Amino acid sequence: MQIPTSLLAQVDSSIGGKTGVDYHAYKNMVGAFYMPKLVYINVNTVKTLSERQYHSGLGEVIKHGLIRNKAYFEWMKDNKEAVAYMIEGSCEIKRAVVEEDPKEHGVRALLNFGHTLGHSIEKLMNFSLAHGECVAVGSLLAADISCQRGYISEEENKEIKELYAYFDFPVLPEELKAEDIVKETRHDKKMEHGKIKFILLDKVGEATTPEEMLTVLERV
Repeated sequence: MQIPTSLLAQVDSSIGGKTGVDYHAYKNMVGAFYMPKLVYINVNTVKTLSERQYHSGLGEVIKHGLIRNKAYFEWMKDNKEAVAYMIEGSCEIKRAVVEEDPKEHGVRALLNFGHTLGHSIEKLMNFSLAHGECVAVGSLLAADISCQRGYISEEENKEIKELYAYFDFPVLPEELKAEDIVKETRHDKKMEHGKIKFILLDKVGEATTPEEMLTVLERV
C-alpha cells in the first residue's frame, strides 16, 4: 500500500508500480514493476511541505497536462491554487497511461517528457536541485526544441514558460555545458539500441517520440 506524503509522490511515484533505485551512474536502473493494492492520498500533507518541495511536485503535475490533456493544462493556468483538484486531475492522467501500458512498452514512455535532460541536469548538479525542478528545466528545454521544430507555436511555448515561471522554477544552470548534458544522457536507462527515447510535444496535450537524440541544446 502506498501512502505518499509529498506532492511529487502523490502525483507520480505512488502510481504505476515502479520500485527503482539508482545504481552507479544510472538513475532508477535497478528495480521492478510491482503494483500497489492501494494508494491513499491525504492532500493535507501538502501543507507540511516547504514551498520548494511543493513546487518540485508541480513539475510533474504540469508535465501531465502537457503530454496528455490540453484541457487540464489550460485549467491549471486559471486555477493555480486549486491543489486538491490539481492532484486528482494529475493522478487520473497517470493512472490512464499506466493502465494502457503497465510496463512501458509504448505510450507510458511519454511520461518521460522532461526527464532525459532533467536526469542529466540532476546528476551534473550533484543532486543539489530537486527532481521536480530538474524535470521542469528539462520540460522547458524540450518545449523549446518542440517549438524550434515547428511542433508547437511560439505562443504555446510562451504559455508553458509563464506557467512554470509562476511557480518559480529554476532555469538551466549557467555553469552546465550543453555538450556535457548531452553526453550524460548516454547514461539514461531509456537507451534502446544506442538511441535515446527523447520525448517532445507534438502539440500541447500530446507528446511524441523522435527517433534521434537532439543536438540543438546549444541554441536553447
